[in-house]
Amino acid sequence: MSELEWAIASAQAAADAAPSYEDRAFYVALQDFLREQAHRVELAAGELDGRTWDHEAW
Repeated sequence: MSELEWAIASAQAAADAAPSYEDRAFYVALQDFLREQAHRVELAAGELDGRTWDHEAW
């Protein structure tokens, strides 16, 4: 299990155990935030790889 999967699973468990709507909403938003950040990291890594292999910029 990756750190991302662990963090999302932990946030899900906390949301399931949350006593109030506000707490549950926070943990659900945290899961969305973690997924979005992981997506942005993946895109940035792809952009970096693409810029590195751009032979016209050498």
